[in-house]
Amino acid sequence: MKNIFYTLLMIVFTLLGAELVLRLFIDLPDPYQHLRVKSYSTGEVIRLQNTRNTDVAFVFNPNELFPEDEKNIVKIHINNQGFRHQDDVDTSRNEISIFAIGGSTTQGYDYAFEKTWCQVLEKNLEEKTGQAINVYNGGTAGAAMFDHIALLQNRVIHLKPDMVILFAGVNDLNLLVGDDNIFRFDDVYEEVEAVSWYKLGLARFTLYKLFLNAKRKLKSDEEHPLKRDSDEEDTGIAPGTPVQFADHLAAPLATQKLPMAEGPEINFAYYRKMVKSFFATCQINDIPVIVMTQPTTWESGDQILQKYHWMNKNKESRFPKDFMQNSMDKMNADVHQIAMEENVPCFRLENEIPNTGEYFYDDCHFTPKGSVFVGEALTKFFIDNNLINLN
Repeated sequence: MKNIFYTLLMIVFTLLGAELVLRLFIDLPDPYQHLRVKSYSTGEVIRLQNTRNTDVAFVFNPNELFPEDEKNIVKIHINNQGFRHQDDVDTSRNEISIFAIGGSTTQGYDYAFEKTWCQVLEKNLEEKTGQAINVYNGGTAGAAMFDHIALLQNRVIHLKPDMVILFAGVNDLNLLVGDDNIFRFDDVYEEVEAVSWYKLGLARFTLYKLFLNAKRKLKSDEEHPLKRDSDEEDTGIAPGTPVQFADHLAAPLATQKLPMAEGPEINFAYYRKMVKSFFATCQINDIPVIVMTQPTTWESGDQILQKYHWMNKNKESRFPKDFMQNSMDKMNADVHQIAMEENVPCFRLENEIPNTGEYFYDDCHFTPKGSVFVGEALTKFFIDNNLINLN
């Protein structure tokens, strides 16, 4: 018994000695420093926006619905006004300028620039009209209606666009089922993420930091999205290029671990007011506006697609998919009604795009084929409803 005690004592003193020596020569950052303080909502004018004049590498770990022949490293260019487009915004050019405002389903970081629905629409309209047209992509992942209104007011109106396209819905639904601060008060604190108390304690020690760094490095070497075969000849990212990561596999697993709960009461009136505000802002500034409704796949018959749903949740619980779909259908119907009342063209995309894993890879995000489909279908909507001068 004494031998075990002395052995344990020696181990403790050895670890303490090693810790003291390492602290003298190695200064590693605390991996959980961002969790030791609560984040503070500052109420910025535009909560989510792209940094202008930047090039970003978007790297993602795709699920089985994403085509194998598609790259999972996408080079993104953000222009001089913070929009995804190869051309800068220049109001002196003789062009038709259309600004698309939405979330990640507009942003389309998962595929090349030319496969975003904005670019498909731009090229199609140029071919049909013979005019110079730019469809500037103002999509930002996670953006909801208050973000869209802020972007419209502070980044778009002064550029005197010929048209604005609004594509919104699912982020606002997620907001309404799980955000305690929908009115953006600046005195609300919230935790960023949960980490066990013992890990926070261990992170004070250099030995644990070294172990954590080695573990993360080993995992990244084995499972990093850059290992995908389709990118073996194109894994180079220029030094200094900012990199954004996404994992199509991790989010559904995290959602499945949450307990199931009944769907909360939804403040649909809030969403209706936001949509009306967006339309009114365009109309009072003499900007034609078009709106697309939001397709979601929660009631898809595609069983593979069903595995990759992750947005039917808030921070504490996940909700029945029929509740989420019924709520989204209600929001889409409200948008359509408001659009009819305000004489705004409304494209009911959820009635046009097939609800399968060929066109979506999760709850609402398009595959490259789905994105191209949206651009083609929206082009037809433009032509059929005389929304652009073909002469």
